[in-house]
Amino acid sequence: MRPFQSFVLTALLVFLLGLAVVLLSALNRISHGRKGAEPSSSEPQTPDPVPTENRGADLTITLVRDLVDSGWDAEAAKAVAELNDEFFRIQREENPGGFSRQMILLRGLGKHARLTKFLIEHPETAGLLASVDDPLPIAESMEESAEDYDLVSSCYVQHVAPDDAQALALALKSNHELICRLKGRGLIGAEVLFIFDREDESAIAYESWLREVLQARLQASEEELSSLVNFVMKNGPAIRQRLRSDPEFRMRFPSALWPKLFRAVPSPGMFEHFADEPRVWDLLMLPEGEILTRRCGLLAIDLLYGYPDVPGYPNSYAKELRPQVIQLLLQGDEMTIDGLYRYRNEPLFAKLLSRSLSSDTLRAAISKLRQAGPAYPDKLIKYARIKSNQGLAEEVGPPSHDGLIKWVPLYYTVYDVPRKIMQGRDPSAMDWFQAIVDPAFLVVDIVSAGGGRVVRETVTEGGRTVAEAALKKGAGEAWVTTLRHTGLELPARQLGEEAAAKLGEKALAKWTVTSTLTEIRNAIVSTVGKATTFDVTRPVQFMFTYSGIGRNSWKQITGMEARLFMRGDAKVFVRFTKLAGAVVGSRTAAFLERTAKDLTIGAIAESEPGQRTTVGAVGLAISAKDQLLAWRKQVSAWWLLNSSTVAAEKKPAHEGGSS
Repeated sequence: MRPFQSFVLTALLVFLLGLAVVLLSALNRISHGRKGAEPSSSEPQTPDPVPTENRGADLTITLVRDLVDSGWDAEAAKAVAELNDEFFRIQREENPGGFSRQMILLRGLGKHARLTKFLIEHPETAGLLASVDDPLPIAESMEESAEDYDLVSSCYVQHVAPDDAQALALALKSNHELICRLKGRGLIGAEVLFIFDREDESAIAYESWLREVLQARLQASEEELSSLVNFVMKNGPAIRQRLRSDPEFRMRFPSALWPKLFRAVPSPGMFEHFADEPRVWDLLMLPEGEILTRRCGLLAIDLLYGYPDVPGYPNSYAKELRPQVIQLLLQGDEMTIDGLYRYRNEPLFAKLLSRSLSSDTLRAAISKLRQAGPAYPDKLIKYARIKSNQGLAEEVGPPSHDGLIKWVPLYYTVYDVPRKIMQGRDPSAMDWFQAIVDPAFLVVDIVSAGGGRVVRETVTEGGRTVAEAALKKGAGEAWVTTLRHTGLELPARQLGEEAAAKLGEKALAKWTVTSTLTEIRNAIVSTVGKATTFDVTRPVQFMFTYSGIGRNSWKQITGMEARLFMRGDAKVFVRFTKLAGAVVGSRTAAFLERTAKDLTIGAIAESEPGQRTTVGAVGLAISAKDQLLAWRKQVSAWWLLNSSTVAAEKKPAHEGGSS
């Protein structure tokens, strides 16, 4: 090749190489400029819980890194991420929106360094703590006493809505030990007694009284303790309202009025007649209140104060006539009391009472009025025209002894008209009560009754599938407690069969509540510490509904098609119905159901025959460690699911890193 041609070719190659370098440099600058550009403000940015470049990496490692970057302690972040690894994977694929909200809420816990140790020990609580604005009181209530952790944490499984969980934390703050003791006595919903507004000093007075009366009855019979709980649930709101609004009542209530009622109830420790009768406190504030309450009860309340809130209900006696009415009630004359009730709407009868008549004259006059039947107004007119008391005594003559009302203590339980008071004031009482209580109220799952054979077969044959089959088989054999035919048993024992037979529907409903609470208590106490699981959905529902507490929680439990189960070790867990998959996703529902089965099967394996044959059995048992892990995974998923549901409805206060 000629030298000139070689020179030209070399120069051309150098030029092309330089051009390539320039083009590559320009492309690199353009690429970096795009990466550094700010996103358009007009395009909404959704936070990505898992960085894009790490989506192929291990989810647990990614989540730990994400939480640590949000302020979490690395050990706590690892504990939570590892416990929930399977659940998070399911959520990321099946419920990406919910998963994103769960991550946002969990990041918010990074600013609470105080929670680090607790989350390391109890990583299952992360979703519960993340759902509330101030998680510290909840954590403090759960670490108060290590031996009560199962009881207390199970309360939060039931009170799952954030507002309810925070109210529960306040209740536990001063009453932790008492609540646990009550639950240990089988009162599964005892915490609801302590959930109320604590906005002023009246709440302090109420809480102090409540603690005192419950502690005093801890050693009482099952029925007496259940009766007191019934009374507090029904009458508690009225007591708190009066403590707030009436200084005299607040001063006299704990030391004078409550002891009077306690002494005046018809049977020792049984408060059913006054469970929803707030006017009993007006009666007890009278100097004669205690004896009137004991002798006449609701009848005295009716005649002296009436029920002005009930349209068309007969009037009570005017205030100026109350002293006279009180004295007549204290005398206990059947005919006179009948007249007080029968003719109280008649102005001329009130005028008759205002005269200074002897008891014999008044009784004779009432006897004549009764004999006159529908013509009694003419008699009243005639009596009003006789100005002289002596003349009236001569007119009516001596009192008759015919037609006496059969008199026994608790007048209102055997007299037909006062019985109608209890029906007329709330005609839907029994309909409502039957809707809550009457159907299959307490179902004990498999082992508690007649389960010995099932357990023995399960253990002998060994294996997980056999246990699952036993569960399915046992479902049809589970026993059910209903109170349809037993509502009269308790009042019959306390009042006598004759008086109990005359109870109106509303009064009977109140006694049946006490019977129900007693049945729940007996069923739970008989299974505590045993290898069993039992359905507590309806008892918890009943406590929520009857007390008016936890409605948001129950709405969420119902919305998710969930049922609550308790093990013999007091751990509460969740089982989903067949319809739940449509609400939370089929894989999520399957995950929760599988962990629930592990807990149930584990309970069977812990039974006495199970313990005797564990050695040598192949694949029989779920160890205690594995059961604890299953329960932690279960309740952790439950709390996380609910937290993301709340976050979807209401933007969390700590989203974006602020409390």
